[in-house]
This record gives sequence, C-alpha cells and structure tokens, in this order.
Amino acid sequence: MKIYNSLSFKKEEFKPIEENKVKMYVCGPTVYDSPHLGHAKSAIAFDIIHRYLKFKNYNVNLIKNYTDIDDKIIKRANDLNVDVRELSEKYIQEYEEIMKALNVEEVTKNPRATEVIPFMIDFIKELIKKGYAYEKKGSVYFSVKTFPKYDTILQNVKEDIVQEEDEDYLVDQDTIYGEDKLDPRDFALWKKMKEGEPFWESPWSKGRPGWHIECSSMALNFLGETIDIHGGGQDLKFPHHRNEIAQSESYTGKPFANYFIHNGFVNINDEKMSKSLGNYFLVAELLKKYDPMVIRLFLISSHYRSSINYTLETMDQARKNYTRLINTIKKVNMVDAIDKKSKIIEDLIYKVNATESRIIKAMDDDFDTPIALAEIFSLFREINKIILEEGTKINTTFKERFFQFINFVDQIFGIFPELEKRISKIPIEDTDEKDILIKNLIDILSETRTKLREKKIYDISDYIRKKLIELGIDVEDKKIKKM
Repeated sequence: MKIYNSLSFKKEEFKPIEENKVKMYVCGPTVYDSPHLGHAKSAIAFDIIHRYLKFKNYNVNLIKNYTDIDDKIIKRANDLNVDVRELSEKYIQEYEEIMKALNVEEVTKNPRATEVIPFMIDFIKELIKKGYAYEKKGSVYFSVKTFPKYDTILQNVKEDIVQEEDEDYLVDQDTIYGEDKLDPRDFALWKKMKEGEPFWESPWSKGRPGWHIECSSMALNFLGETIDIHGGGQDLKFPHHRNEIAQSESYTGKPFANYFIHNGFVNINDEKMSKSLGNYFLVAELLKKYDPMVIRLFLISSHYRSSINYTLETMDQARKNYTRLINTIKKVNMVDAIDKKSKIIEDLIYKVNATESRIIKAMDDDFDTPIALAEIFSLFREINKIILEEGTKINTTFKERFFQFINFVDQIFGIFPELEKRISKIPIEDTDEKDILIKNLIDILSETRTKLREKKIYDISDYIRKKLIELGIDVEDKKIKKM
C-alpha cells in the first residue's frame, strides 16, 4: 500500500512503526461555528483512510482533537456574549451530530485541548530548558532559528498553495502575537491573559496555550513520541504543521510523524470556499436538501488530495448516481433467484470478483476513491444491462456474491448504512429504467434517420441529427449502399 507523504513530496510504501498497528493523529475542528462543507470533506477523507486501514487488518489508534480554546473562539464568545466553554460545547455537539449523519465512524479518542493543559505546560518548560523557547513579559515563544530545517519543511507545494500559505503566515494567531519577540517568525507557545479572557495558572503568567502547541501536546500525550500518520487539511501545512514538527522534534529529539497526509479544498463554483468570500455552505443546511449519503458520495468522488468543485449540477449528479446505486441493489434484492447455473451469470460473478480486486488496487494506491467508484459504477451498469435490459435470470450464488460485494463496498466507503431501510424509501420507477427507455427512444430515432436517408429525405434526417447533437448524443452516419 502506497501513501503520498507531504514530507517527501512523493508516494511511499506504507510501513508502520509496529507491525499491524497504526498510530494516527488528525487535526480536528476549531469549535467556534457550525461545520461547513470543508470540514465534511476533511472528516470523510480521513474516515475513508481509517476504514481502509482497518480493512487491511491494521489496529488503528486514531486521535482526532477539538480545539476548544483559541483566539477565534474567544472572539466569537465575546461577540455573542456567552461563555467560551458554553460556545465550544455547543459546536462540539453539533459537529458530532453531523458526523454521525454523514456516517463518519467514531475514532479512538476525541480529546479537547483544555483537557491536556498541564501536559502543555510541562512541554513548554522542557522547550525552555533545552533552549528552544524563551519567555517575554509572561508569554513564551518558540525560537524558530533554533530549528535549522524550519524553512524547508513541507515546502514542495504548488505555487497557488504557497501564496495562500504566505497569507496564512501573516494572519497566523500565534505568529503575529507578541511585539517583543526575538524574531518575527517566532510563534507563541503560551499567551499571557488579557482582561476578560479565560486563563490557567502557569510558571510564567495566568494565560492560555497557543494553537500549535495544543495539537503537538495531544498527539504526544495520547500516541507517543513518534506517530505513523498525521493528517489535516492542506491549509494546515504552514504554519500549523510546520510549527508542530519544529516544537515536537525539539522536545523529543525524534521524528514527530513518519507520514503527513493532507486533504484538498472545497471550491464553490470554481472559487475556493472561504468565510471571507461569503461562499461557504454549512453542512446542516445541505442536509435539509440532500440525503447525507449523497453528500458523502459527492465528497469522495474526487481524490482526497484534490480540490472538489461544489455546484448545483455536481450535487444533482451525485444524487442521480446514488439513486442508481440504490436502485440496482433494490432490484437485485427483489428478483427471485433460480437454482440453475448460467454461463452469463458465472461471467458476471467473475466481473464482481475482478471489480473487488481493482477497487483494492485503487485504494492501495494512495486511497484513490475516484478510480474505485468508477469501478463500482461500471459493474452496476453491466449488472443492469444483463439483468434488466436482457432479462437474464440470476441464481442464488450470484445474489449471495453480490451482497457480499455490497458489504465490502460499505465497509470501505460507508455509503450504504441501514441498507434495508434505505432501499425501501426509493420508488421502483427508477433512473435505470428511465435510462433504458431513453436508449430505446434514441434507437428508434436512429433507425428513423436511416430510413429517411435511404429515401434521400436529408433535411429531416439532418434536423434530427442536429437536435441529438444538441442533447450531447453523438451521431455517426454510415454510407448508404447504392442499389
């Protein structure tokens, strides 16, 4: 199995630290607002990775945190005139409800940053002791120049991402903090409290931790000094993940994570989704319009490292695609199987087996969900053609193998939860039967054109051809044999 490693900028064979065990940390949400589609993409991307690692028989210890104290949370709580803890707990609960709706599996632990502040204080003490951090007026900063490879971490990225990261650098809450730092690049590990802010006691001041030290502390506290996989959004590469690596490796003297995995963005009508542009979609609003599994299918239809473009058209296509999948499953389930062997059905069982193998091959290649889904859709089209269009009778062997395959798909992709309830909601007059009807109508039009051309009635024939092309249907005329 190969994974694209952001540290080396290439796909690498995955080799865990301990055989058959994976220690994995994923940066979770900062809980100051409702989850948007970008949160869902990241959550589902790492849910698929989590599921597939388990499918490959790894014992996965997955930690996904909640950032429940930082500048954004404090500002939002002040704006709403509510307690910081009350605000963060509200959005943690909402996030968990939405993740459940999207069929994201539970992880080993979801720690809150505020649960491990004593560990953070000890962490910072050790960095000061080793000369990697310093205190100024009650706040503590990491000294970037003490970590020689700081500027080279996670740098081999596309130009557009570099520009975005440079902007992130300028607004990073922990880097812009502090006017009396030794170096403008130094970032805050501990922030002395301002009036009205929540605080914890520390050797330096009443204050609170910086954002970057929170994730390092939770990863080290729950998974140990070196982990197998660290995941998060592409926008976290710099400065967040770079700072995590710098402070963690300074603290332990060991590699922080052997593989870094980053998921891509969500674009809205070809523009990057962001709150500043006002073009972001809350998942709660989308769930009012779409089946959660349609949203899930849409988000895994692009590779986890790639951006995905949200439009009404792409969502409608995802809905049609999901309906086709469910309808095929429903019809196979409803068909009465016969106890008779058939060469056609034996070939179809072979295709199911081959499809399963190709899905595993795709997922072994850096979790390539688009290729895997294409294999599923191709198989379902073949099943529809043989069973629906051609009316071939299926036997119990095929039916059993088909539903084994469906369980296999659900185990990895999580798109068929509570399948019996789901198929009962879909009416039998489905997209596949409409497709067959459309195909038959096109065949009739094609035959009509042939007869018109044989009689040299080219104007009507050309008119039909023009209208078919306008509908996206390619028409190829064959030469008419002279009598």
